[in-house]
Amino acid sequence: MELMKMTMHEVKEYLKTNQTIIIPIGATEEHSNALPLGTDTLTAEALARKLGEVSLRIVGPTINVGNCHSITYSFHGTISISPTTLINYLKDYITSLHKHGFRNFFFVNGHGGNIAPLRCAFDELANTLTNSKFLVTSWWLMEELKELYNNAGHAGRGEVSMIMYIDKSLVKTAFLTEEKREIPKYYVTNDLAQKYITETGIINDSQEGSYELGEKLFNASVEAMLKLLKHLEES
Repeated sequence: MELMKMTMHEVKEYLKTNQTIIIPIGATEEHSNALPLGTDTLTAEALARKLGEVSLRIVGPTINVGNCHSITYSFHGTISISPTTLINYLKDYITSLHKHGFRNFFFVNGHGGNIAPLRCAFDELANTLTNSKFLVTSWWLMEELKELYNNAGHAGRGEVSMIMYIDKSLVKTAFLTEEKREIPKYYVTNDLAQKYITETGIINDSQEGSYELGEKLFNASVEAMLKLLKHLEES
C-alpha cells in the first residue's frame, strides 16, 4: 500500500487497526559514472515497497533529496539539503502523519548523510508528539548483512549489486571501475576534503558487483527489516 495511491477513506480505515507507516528516504547524489544519481533513493524505495508488501503496511512518499554536504557535493548532479533544513522537513512530515493518527514511524534509509538529521528530528519531536516511536534502518549497516556487504564502499560493489538487482538497465557497465583512497577518521572542511575525493566518486572500493549478490543483499535486508518492524510495533 502506497499512501500516494490511497484515498483518505482508505487511510482512515487502515488507521482503525494499524498506526505504522514505512518511509523511504534517500538522496540524489553522485555514485560514479556507472550508477544513477538516485542510487540511495531507488534502493530505499524498493526495499520500503517490498517491506510494505510483505507486512501489509502503508509506505509513505519517498524523501529523495538528502544531506550531501560532504565530499560528494562537488560532483555533477548532486543535490543537497542542509542538515537544518532536512531536520525541519522531517519534523513537518512526521507531525502531519501524527496528526492523522500514525504513531510508528519506520524509516528505510539509503544514505549515510541522513542518519544524523533523522536522529535530531526525533530528538526535537520527542517533547512535542505523544505516544510515538521512531526507527531508522540503514540497510548497509545492519548486522545481518555484515558478511554479505563486507565493508563495501560508496558506489562500490554493494550498491552496484543492489541496483543490478533492482533495475539492471540503470547500471552503465562500460564505466565500472575501481578506486581506493584512504578516508580520514575525522571530519574535515570541504576544501581539505578534496584530497580524499576519487576521480569518479567511488569511495574506497571496487565495482565488482553482481545481480546475484544484489538479490541476496535485498532479500536479507527485507528479512531483517521485517523483524525490526515487528519489534517496533510489539515492544
